[in-house]
Amino acid sequence: MKKMFCFLLFGLGLALLVSGAAAQDNYVNHGVAGVRGLHGHAVLPPWMIFSNCGVGCTSYNTGSGYYVAGSAASDGPGQTLAVGFTPAKGFRFFYALTPNTNYTGVSGGKIAAYLLNGTATGGPTTLLAALTQHGTIPDYPSIKTVRYTSSKAVKFTKSTTYFLCETEPTSDVVMLWMLSNSDVTSPFWFQDGATCTGSVTWLNATGGTAPAFEIHAH
Repeated sequence: MKKMFCFLLFGLGLALLVSGAAAQDNYVNHGVAGVRGLHGHAVLPPWMIFSNCGVGCTSYNTGSGYYVAGSAASDGPGQTLAVGFTPAKGFRFFYALTPNTNYTGVSGGKIAAYLLNGTATGGPTTLLAALTQHGTIPDYPSIKTVRYTSSKAVKFTKSTTYFLCETEPTSDVVMLWMLSNSDVTSPFWFQDGATCTGSVTWLNATGGTAPAFEIHAH
């Protein structure tokens, strides 16, 4: 029987699930590639724009995740998350990776993911590109690193902040986006409007542990 409890972070209502007697962490030795502030700097492979979960996004917290939930879900209704990254030089987007699980177990449940424009201090703003989920997200407690791509060509500009956003389009479905082991510096915003692209007020959760994600370039 799984044990679970929900935290409300920063007094703003960011819902986090922790399961099991203790959160189970999966660490990368000598630091996690791409986490700013870890050992001063991180060296990324040339094809990777950002990662806070190791190369291939194989290092993340397997026991803790944020709800990504539909508007009528029983847990964290409408919760939508966006995490920021800033390319060191101009790149063309290839794909994003995030560790996800289907918490409600509704067969075939999917996440709607997007790339958004924005700023680190002001949060997400406008749509850059809609992404396509590849493969099936497994039922909890199984977790899968899911790949998201864009049919639209997307080019990132050097030193410009962008956001990866995940939301749940099915009203009664709850997904989890697992946490990074140690990234507490990435821009991190959330809201409960069940949309990445609609007219909503984003709340700043930067300083809390960011969701685990990786961005690849061509």
